[in-house]
Amino acid sequence: MLLHFTRAGEAFGPYPLEEAREYLKKGQILPTDQAWYEGAPGWMNVTEVPGVIGTAAPGAPPPPPPAAAPVQTEVTARYTSDTTKFNKRFFDTEIGRFQKLNPDGNPEQLFMQTREGAFAVFRISEVKGDHCFISIDVGGARKEKRVNYFNIHEIEIQRR
Repeated sequence: MLLHFTRAGEAFGPYPLEEAREYLKKGQILPTDQAWYEGAPGWMNVTEVPGVIGTAAPGAPPPPPPAAAPVQTEVTARYTSDTTKFNKRFFDTEIGRFQKLNPDGNPEQLFMQTREGAFAVFRISEVKGDHCFISIDVGGARKEKRVNYFNIHEIEIQRR
């Protein structure tokens, strides 16, 4: 089982279960991080993933205190490769609003799950016949990434 993780909008992974356990013990993966694996019903806290046992090692930074009230993420749309044909037409018609030049004012956030990992998408830079280019944050810098449509598993749109 390969696990994909997100923390504060940054995606990392995938990692095999044993490697993810070690990162959790070392405090490099936090119990509050979100995790996903193929076949999972959706993103979940790391500690909810079957087979992940234990907590961060002593001396690791403690997890943040619980919020007064849990923040519910409002999913406004979800598309999966089982029900949607990801192609240029889909990107132009269904999620074209993410191709704006200034997406910071957009009240929605797009997340993309591909064979290569999970990404919080800043914007869709360009749409081509069999692929698109997305802008993502990598280590605090914006990077362009080419994504072939057939590699996309899921696209989710959440209200910010």
